[in-house]
Amino acid sequence: MIINLITNIEEDAGLNDLNAYNTVVAWFLREALQKRDIEGRLIQGRTLLTNPPPKADHTIVFTNLAMNYVRSNPDYLKMLRKTTKGTVDLWLDAPWKGWNKYFDYIFCVAKPHRTPPTPYIHVGFGADPRYLYPEQTEKAVFLDSLMWGKYHGKYDRLYKLYEDVLSDLDIKVYSPVPVYNKTKRLPWMEMQEIRRKCHFFLVTQRGGVGLGRTEAATWGSLIVQPKLLYRPWLTIDVEMEIWSTREDLLKILEAPVDVSANRKKALEHTWDKAANRMINVLEG
Repeated sequence: MIINLITNIEEDAGLNDLNAYNTVVAWFLREALQKRDIEGRLIQGRTLLTNPPPKADHTIVFTNLAMNYVRSNPDYLKMLRKTTKGTVDLWLDAPWKGWNKYFDYIFCVAKPHRTPPTPYIHVGFGADPRYLYPEQTEKAVFLDSLMWGKYHGKYDRLYKLYEDVLSDLDIKVYSPVPVYNKTKRLPWMEMQEIRRKCHFFLVTQRGGVGLGRTEAATWGSLIVQPKLLYRPWLTIDVEMEIWSTREDLLKILEAPVDVSANRKKALEHTWDKAANRMINVLEG
């Protein structure tokens, strides 16, 4: 079986070229597929109308750009179907509805809150322990800030509370704010060198399903989730504390962290399992 993986990197990309959600997922799923003797091709989605991909048995779209092309330009979806013998599918990290109008299967990373239509298939997230392992020494937190400012001030009060509490504690703070507020992103491998040092992963985005959270738990961090942003129907099964008040947050961050226990639970989430669930569907 051959599967075209529509993402933001080319076939010859290396680990140091990974710098976004879709590139990480496609890269590690391709490795998991190779273990099953399935060829996964990394295909740059931006230029496919002028440079169509080679034919494949199935196609899976990962990048938001290609998703938008599929929805806004009928010729893009026609091109994908013309170069695909079997199904044209979507890897989706949110419970958005309506994608079944365009795709044959929608592979979801979270178990849907309600029974979904047939095309929506739960496959889950993974994390690779070869790169995600504990290196914690001094007590440290990772303030996840990829989506900082996305909600147009809606959660500024929450972010300010994080800042105020962290400034009162004797704790090291790591954050990607300086990186993600610029056009250049820190490569995924370099980011892991920072994140492995952290005992806590402080959530700043809605939901609970993010790839970053799965990875954080794999290196042993405790996920610290504001109730304001908590969506239980989107939450992966990792060690997590939910807080509502300043006192709650202080209590969590002042307590000891069982890095080994956090990691052990997170290791249940693997790319092999995600790939197997996906292939079981494609093979019928």
